[in-house]
Amino acid sequence: MTSLQAMQQQMLQAVLAEHTQIPSIICDHGAADARSRLDVYRHGYRVRLRDALQAEFTGLRSMAGRRFDTMLDKYISAHPSEHYNIRWYGAGLAAFLDYAYPWRDQPQLADMARLDWAISVAFDAANETSASMADLSAVPVDAWPVLRLSLLQNLHVLDGGCNAEAFRRAADHGKPRPRLRRFVPARQILVWRKDTTVHYRRLDDDEWQVLSAAMRGETFTALCACLSGYHGEAAAMPRMVAMLQGWLAAGLIRGWTLAPAA
Repeated sequence: MTSLQAMQQQMLQAVLAEHTQIPSIICDHGAADARSRLDVYRHGYRVRLRDALQAEFTGLRSMAGRRFDTMLDKYISAHPSEHYNIRWYGAGLAAFLDYAYPWRDQPQLADMARLDWAISVAFDAANETSASMADLSAVPVDAWPVLRLSLLQNLHVLDGGCNAEAFRRAADHGKPRPRLRRFVPARQILVWRKDTTVHYRRLDDDEWQVLSAAMRGETFTALCACLSGYHGEAAAMPRMVAMLQGWLAAGLIRGWTLAPAA
């Protein structure tokens, strides 16, 4: 380790530790002694991490209210940044809320953090081209039974036991936070980006089952069979058509492949 690396390591440990011996590289100067000068760096480090988290987790801020800053300070103390890019610092916040007292007793907070983070990740995802209705209309009729849809790679589906999307929507539009609602069993929230805008919405149970089958690469025949279990054969196809139209309009489908014939 070079002398410069050793100095950087000493400074890093001094900034991260609440109570530690002041490194010899920090000295008294003018009106400020060594400890006061070190405290400036310690405070600045935590302020910048907190600012980054506040920008990423707007829904969590709405849900947590006055407890939000305390929550972030506890996370910062327990999880020093390990990535050179501060943008990724919040990746572990939801997991922290899952296990850390007292927030582990309020699972809606971790659900909210997961939604906020999924929205952030979807926004930064690589650009993708979506298929149009005209593209899908070009598929030959006899090929539809073995057609497999390819969905966006920036698509995320989250399990949630509360109306987290309502809190995020209120934060996005500057409205008062809604009343908390809990769901048993958990429901799914779909998150994706179309062009430069991230969208999120709750999924109906039948749509989630069909969407998850499509994500597994099952054929169009299997998707329709899944809907038949919910609505019966007569109503399955109209519902499937409505779903496809909605997915195409939302830009969820990026293409398709044809499975080998049985």
